[in-house]
Amino acid sequence: MTKAVHLGAWFLLGCIASSCVAWLGALHPALFRVMWVIYIMCAAALGMALVTDDAARQFLKISEPDYYALLIAVACSVVLGGLLQWLIAG
Repeated sequence: MTKAVHLGAWFLLGCIASSCVAWLGALHPALFRVMWVIYIMCAAALGMALVTDDAARQFLKISEPDYYALLIAVACSVVLGGLLQWLIAG
């Protein structure tokens, strides 16, 4: 139960951070480009984590289900932030 709460807290932190980045991107046109750079870097890191899953999982010393749960949480956080940006900016 504590592991689920812990992963849920990290997911909520990711959603808050992604929403904050999307909000800052909606404030000013210069920050809009920075927001997309941050999202592209997150997507690239997520892609690299998926490609190097066995090596990264052993380096982080976490179990396979926890690793994939973390990747799913990061992907959902980035998608939710992108949807928020789409809703705010139109």
